[in-house]
Amino acid sequence: MIRFDAQQVVAAREGNRAALDAVVRAAERPVFNLAVRMLANRVDAEDATQEILVKIITNLGSIRDVEAAGAWAFKIACRHLVHERRSGAIEAMRLSFEGFATDLETGLSPLSDHGLNEIEAKLAIDEVKIGCTLAMLVCLSRELRITYILGDIFEVTDTEAAEILEIDPAAYRQRLRRARGAVTGFVTKSCGLVSESVPCRCQRRVGQALRVGRIAKGQSDLRAESPSVPSLDEIRSRIGLLERGRASAALMRSNPDFSSRVSELMSGLIDRCERRG
Repeated sequence: MIRFDAQQVVAAREGNRAALDAVVRAAERPVFNLAVRMLANRVDAEDATQEILVKIITNLGSIRDVEAAGAWAFKIACRHLVHERRSGAIEAMRLSFEGFATDLETGLSPLSDHGLNEIEAKLAIDEVKIGCTLAMLVCLSRELRITYILGDIFEVTDTEAAEILEIDPAAYRQRLRRARGAVTGFVTKSCGLVSESVPCRCQRRVGQALRVGRIAKGQSDLRAESPSVPSLDEIRSRIGLLERGRASAALMRSNPDFSSRVSELMSGLIDRCERRG
């Protein structure tokens, strides 16, 4: 969720540049983390985040209750990502759970076959795991995807989520059951982090990911620069203690808090707009 300082919102509406920058910074990370999970691609998520931030700052004057400005901004982000944002690179692949499961069974190979040093191997495994869990979400329709993200990843209450999505709470709960069932069914049958009997392992997917260009040796596209990112063994240990539905959600929540530089780009954009004005 987005949390604004009400006084900064008021000051930003009155033209205070420092307050406007603070509003942008407060919204950037929550919006970007939502966009990454909706679009499963950093570039697309950064573009969408910038689009959403422009909407937020250009509509600050329409807010009736500045104390509720964060909820208002988050609703704008959800509406944009579900109804207005054009399809991204991963969405354009039209992934389905059935097709994705088949893909995960292709090209499995030992990690030692690919000439990676210890640091490169850890980075590659993290990229595979994060990319795979994000791609799982894209197998859901946008309506089910946003429902699952709000309910099982961000742990927003049914009432709050229904209000954000502007639907009846009963309809929201029905969507969440459908989304949760689809994700749980998939990871139980296809993810080695959740089910020991499944052959797919993140480390065994590294070679195929390198071959098709989904990841690059020694480079990180998705992993956050954070020492708190859990290892696969830690994730597997936590998941092993949970029932299937909760295990699926725990897997999705194990992804890091993603960061971007969109607020810096926005600062430059605001400067140019002010000079033109």
